[in-house]
Amino acid sequence: MALAELGDERALPGLLTALDTGIDAWRAVNAAGRLPQAAAELTPRLIRLLADIDHSREWPDVSPTSLSSALAALGDPAAVPALTDAIKAAVQRGQWRTAAPILKSLASFGPRAVTALDTVRSLTEVEDQETLTAATGTVWELERRPEQVVPLLQHLLHDKRNFDAVNLAGRIGSPAAAVLPHLRQILNDQLEQNARNEQDGSAGLNDSWTLVHVASALWDISGDDEAPAVVPALLAAWKDNDSTARHAVACLNRMGPAAHPALTQVQSALAQPRRGGNPWGWNIAVDLEIQRACRSILTRTQASRATS
Repeated sequence: MALAELGDERALPGLLTALDTGIDAWRAVNAAGRLPQAAAELTPRLIRLLADIDHSREWPDVSPTSLSSALAALGDPAAVPALTDAIKAAVQRGQWRTAAPILKSLASFGPRAVTALDTVRSLTEVEDQETLTAATGTVWELERRPEQVVPLLQHLLHDKRNFDAVNLAGRIGSPAAAVLPHLRQILNDQLEQNARNEQDGSAGLNDSWTLVHVASALWDISGDDEAPAVVPALLAAWKDNDSTARHAVACLNRMGPAAHPALTQVQSALAQPRRGGNPWGWNIAVDLEIQRACRSILTRTQASRATS
């Protein structure tokens, strides 16, 4: 597993033995997605395991979620029929907890999974909100037709913390302009609530995640027009909760020169010994990602100022 995490093909024989014998297969599944160069050997074995899952059991021996995630990471479209069948089986047995993650794995194949479109589209009418949201996102990834997806988003965004729906609006971009008023309202309401919390001495109750997700979506849909609202919201979320740093700086990095008001906070973050959350939830890879984004923001903003 350690070798697989490093992408080292010397892990392959051990993983194949585990998958073929069933001994520690669940461990091998969790590592298999790290070796996309071995997809030709790993994908058929993972497909077999997924086909053998008994979806009537709440906790199968091998997790269908882990299997679908590994197949998505390997990226072999040969997995699409198996993932489609797994979604059908999970839904038929009411296993909503696994249906949504499998849908997200299927979505990663984009138009290469178009054969699953009818199955996925039928799930945009289910009552389970997580599955409904995942199905809506998958429909978008499979055919990229905003007129099919944006009307569904209007309903999904009634839950302001449905971040998958908010993020989907951002991925759709300008064709999702119809949801801009709703997103602006969510952002403004949350800013007002956070301000009330601070006045009452309850700043610890501030919802930073809603700010960072909604602000990012606003920028991705409308760009510079939203910058005056987006930058302060991102900075407020980041200041309140450093765990949002990865999302905040990713959006700021996309903003280019419009991120100029964030330079002081970006420079301050680079001067810290660590970024991206409390020590018990800290992750080196995430910290490095934040540092790279911060340096990119500085470089691009300074270059823009030099040429203006």
